[in-house]
Amino acid sequence: MILYHLDKRKYSDVWPPEGTLHASGRWNKSGQWIIYTSPTIALAKLEILANENNLPLKRVCMTIEVKEDAKIFKVTKEELPDNWIDKPYPLYLVDYTIGFLESKCLLMSVPSAQSHRENNFLINVRHPDFSKKVKLLDVIEEPFDPRLRE
Repeated sequence: MILYHLDKRKYSDVWPPEGTLHASGRWNKSGQWIIYTSPTIALAKLEILANENNLPLKRVCMTIEVKEDAKIFKVTKEELPDNWIDKPYPLYLVDYTIGFLESKCLLMSVPSAQSHRENNFLINVRHPDFSKKVKLLDVIEEPFDPRLRE
Protein backbone atom coordinates (compact mmCIF):
# COMPACT_ATOMS: atom_id res chain seq x y z
CA MET A 1 0.00 0.00 0.00
CA ILE A 2 1.33 3.43 -0.90
CA LEU A 3 0.46 6.29 1.47
CA TYR A 4 1.37 9.98 1.57
CA HIS A 5 2.32 12.28 4.42
CA LEU A 6 2.79 16.03 4.00
CA ASP A 7 5.14 17.88 6.29
CA LYS A 8 7.00 21.15 6.54
CA ARG A 9 10.19 21.26 4.49
CA LYS A 10 12.28 21.88 7.61
CA TYR A 11 11.29 18.37 8.78
CA SER A 12 12.04 16.65 5.46
CA ASP A 13 15.02 14.80 6.95
CA VAL A 14 13.09 13.52 9.97
CA TRP A 15 12.03 9.89 9.61
CA PRO A 16 9.70 8.81 11.01
CA PRO A 17 7.91 12.16 11.40
CA GLU A 18 7.61 13.30 15.00
CA GLY A 19 4.81 15.88 14.84
CA THR A 20 2.38 13.89 16.98
CA LEU A 21 4.97 13.64 19.74
CA HIS A 22 4.61 17.40 20.19
CA ALA A 23 1.05 18.25 19.13
CA SER A 24 -2.43 16.83 19.47
CA GLY A 25 -4.73 16.25 16.49
CA ARG A 26 -8.18 14.90 15.74
CA TRP A 27 -7.14 11.31 16.48
CA ASN A 28 -4.20 11.72 18.85
CA LYS A 29 -3.05 13.43 22.00
CA SER A 30 0.46 14.78 22.17
CA GLY A 31 2.96 12.00 22.78
CA GLN A 32 1.14 9.29 20.81
CA TRP A 33 3.63 8.61 18.02
CA ILE A 34 1.60 8.05 14.89
CA ILE A 35 1.95 9.24 11.31
CA TYR A 36 -1.12 10.72 9.66
CA THR A 37 -1.26 9.56 6.03
CA SER A 38 -3.64 9.55 3.09
CA PRO A 39 -4.00 7.17 0.14
CA THR A 40 -3.66 10.07 -2.34
CA ILE A 41 -1.61 13.24 -2.43
CA ALA A 42 -4.79 15.22 -3.16
CA LEU A 43 -6.50 14.04 0.03
CA ALA A 44 -3.34 14.69 2.04
CA LYS A 45 -3.31 18.26 0.68
CA LEU A 46 -7.01 18.74 1.45
CA GLU A 47 -6.41 17.63 5.06
CA ILE A 48 -3.57 20.14 5.41
CA LEU A 49 -5.62 22.96 3.86
CA ALA A 50 -8.47 22.32 6.29
CA ASN A 51 -6.14 22.82 9.24
CA GLU A 52 -4.18 25.88 8.06
CA ASN A 53 -5.30 29.50 8.09
CA ASN A 54 -2.86 30.50 5.35
CA LEU A 55 -1.66 28.82 2.20
CA PRO A 56 0.79 26.11 3.29
CA LEU A 57 4.27 26.96 2.01
CA LYS A 58 7.48 24.96 1.86
CA ARG A 59 5.87 21.54 2.15
CA VAL A 60 7.21 18.14 1.20
CA CYS A 61 5.39 14.93 0.41
CA MET A 62 6.69 11.72 1.90
CA THR A 63 5.77 8.64 -0.10
CA ILE A 64 5.47 5.68 2.25
CA GLU A 65 5.13 2.02 1.41
CA VAL A 66 3.38 -0.26 3.90
CA LYS A 67 3.44 -4.01 3.32
CA GLU A 68 0.06 -5.34 2.19
CA ASP A 69 -0.08 -7.85 5.05
CA ALA A 70 -0.10 -5.11 7.71
CA LYS A 71 -3.04 -5.50 10.08
CA ILE A 72 -5.55 -2.63 10.03
CA PHE A 73 -7.63 -1.36 12.96
CA LYS A 74 -10.75 0.01 11.27
CA VAL A 75 -12.91 2.89 12.48
CA THR A 76 -15.97 3.54 10.35
CA LYS A 77 -18.04 6.70 10.04
CA GLU A 78 -21.13 4.68 10.96
CA GLU A 79 -19.77 3.80 14.40
CA LEU A 80 -18.88 7.40 15.27
CA PRO A 81 -21.26 9.92 16.83
CA ASP A 82 -22.37 12.74 14.52
CA ASN A 83 -20.06 15.29 16.17
CA TRP A 84 -16.84 13.43 15.31
CA ILE A 85 -16.08 16.03 12.59
CA ASP A 86 -16.40 19.02 14.95
CA LYS A 87 -13.58 21.38 15.76
CA PRO A 88 -12.35 21.60 18.42
CA TYR A 89 -11.96 17.85 18.10
CA PRO A 90 -14.11 15.73 20.41
CA LEU A 91 -11.83 14.28 23.07
CA TYR A 92 -13.35 10.79 22.83
CA LEU A 93 -11.69 10.26 19.42
CA VAL A 94 -8.39 9.68 21.22
CA ASP A 95 -10.00 6.61 22.83
CA TYR A 96 -10.08 4.95 19.39
CA THR A 97 -6.38 5.64 19.01
CA ILE A 98 -5.64 4.24 22.45
CA GLY A 99 -7.42 1.03 21.40
CA PHE A 100 -5.45 1.02 18.16
CA LEU A 101 -2.11 1.53 19.90
CA GLU A 102 -2.92 -1.29 22.32
CA SER A 103 -3.88 -3.63 19.46
CA LYS A 104 -1.54 -5.67 17.31
CA CYS A 105 -2.35 -3.50 14.29
CA LEU A 106 0.19 -1.37 12.46
CA LEU A 107 -2.40 0.82 10.72
CA MET A 108 -5.64 2.49 11.74
CA SER A 109 -8.14 3.37 9.02
CA VAL A 110 -10.25 6.43 9.89
CA PRO A 111 -12.84 8.35 7.88
CA SER A 112 -11.68 11.65 6.40
CA ALA A 113 -13.47 14.68 7.82
CA GLN A 114 -12.87 16.37 4.45
CA SER A 115 -14.11 13.60 2.16
CA HIS A 116 -16.51 11.30 3.98
CA ARG A 117 -16.28 8.50 1.42
CA GLU A 118 -12.51 8.28 1.81
CA ASN A 119 -10.27 7.08 4.61
CA ASN A 120 -6.98 8.23 6.02
CA PHE A 121 -4.50 5.90 7.67
CA LEU A 122 -2.59 6.36 10.89
CA ILE A 123 0.65 4.42 11.28
CA ASN A 124 1.81 3.28 14.72
CA VAL A 125 5.52 4.18 14.75
CA ARG A 126 6.12 2.21 17.95
CA HIS A 127 4.67 -1.00 16.50
CA PRO A 128 7.27 -3.82 16.70
CA ASP A 129 7.01 -4.42 12.93
CA PHE A 130 7.29 -0.76 11.93
CA SER A 131 10.84 -1.00 10.57
CA LYS A 132 10.06 -4.27 8.76
CA LYS A 133 6.76 -3.24 7.16
CA VAL A 134 7.03 0.53 6.65
CA LYS A 135 9.47 2.09 4.22
CA LEU A 136 10.04 5.70 3.21
CA LEU A 137 10.27 5.68 -0.60
CA ASP A 138 10.94 9.35 -1.27
CA VAL A 139 10.54 12.92 -0.10
CA ILE A 140 9.82 15.61 -2.69
CA GLU A 141 8.65 19.22 -2.71
CA GLU A 142 4.86 19.54 -2.80
CA PRO A 143 3.72 23.08 -3.62
CA PHE A 144 0.20 24.37 -3.07
CA ASP A 145 -1.45 26.38 -5.84
CA PRO A 146 -2.04 29.96 -4.58
CA ARG A 147 -5.53 29.87 -6.10
CA LEU A 148 -6.55 27.57 -3.24
CA ARG A 149 -6.61 30.60 -0.90
CA GLU A 150 -7.87 33.35 -3.24
